[in-house]
Amino acid sequence: MTLHELSESEQGKARDIIHRLLETNILVKDKDREGYMAARRYRQQLESYFGFLGWELTVDERHECVFLYIPNAGLRKRLDREQTLWLLVLRVLYEEKRSGLSLSEYPMITLYDIRSKYETFRIEWVNKTSLDKLIRLTIQSQLINPLDDDYRSDDARFKLYHSWMYVIQAEELHQLTDRLARYDTGEEGGLFDEVDEEAQAD
Repeated sequence: MTLHELSESEQGKARDIIHRLLETNILVKDKDREGYMAARRYRQQLESYFGFLGWELTVDERHECVFLYIPNAGLRKRLDREQTLWLLVLRVLYEEKRSGLSLSEYPMITLYDIRSKYETFRIEWVNKTSLDKLIRLTIQSQLINPLDDDYRSDDARFKLYHSWMYVIQAEELHQLTDRLARYDTGEEGGLFDEVDEEAQAD
């Protein structure tokens, strides 16, 4: 059944999901249950629609998230260095923390964990204004969920969603970690010349 064969009401719901996926290419059940369930319900129609555009839709029922891969770089958000580093560090933490957890559990980190990882890679820590913007970026992209009101505190806890697996693929992670380990905050190019299109939050 195509989108045009759906009832008017169903078409409206499918259209809403398309709009949501164009705004941010990730939907997480824990964050947006209605959107996730609708994406599952209309998976066939959405796959056909996005496939026509040359895009790839993944409905990951195992990890309860939806990911829209858009190969055309022109439709992606361009990330600056600070945003790119933030995403890479959190992706590394996600991989470390999810080890040994069941699928029903989400990895948990604190702001202290993030700051410590910055120190490990000898990356300069961000100021308060930048921290607010970076946290909002990852919330809007359905990658994290802050569990405490004061997320500037070292004890502030964050839930990491399994959608991190789609921001940077596992096979790319080791290579990117090596680049982070060699990263010099005063160095131009290098890490970012290759990472800008890999670490994306569309």
